[in-house]
Amino acid sequence: MTKRAKPEELLGKRMRELRKKKGLTQEELGARAGISYKYLGSIERGLENPSFRHLSRIARALGVELSELFQFQHLEPSRERLIKEINKMLTKMSDTQLQLTYRLLKAICQ
Repeated sequence: MTKRAKPEELLGKRMRELRKKKGLTQEELGARAGISYKYLGSIERGLENPSFRHLSRIARALGVELSELFQFQHLEPSRERLIKEINKMLTKMSDTQLQLTYRLLKAICQ
């Protein structure tokens, strides 16, 4: 089953994506932003909730607008991926589960 990523995880993935696009290591970005590379790694893994001040420093060190750190819609599963995952779940369901799922979807879609 596809789980929805937490905001901290999406932020971390986006930061890692931007950092790698710039060809920087965590150590290099941490030094440029004036924060510990270990703390930066924790942010990238979605374990930390950084302050606005730290986010501003990171964005500046990456050479991007602060808003760029929050442009992570592309990191969510695509429509096609969601349909594929749902189809996998449906094929594994019992008849009873399938009937319940059908009723639930029908109610949601009305």
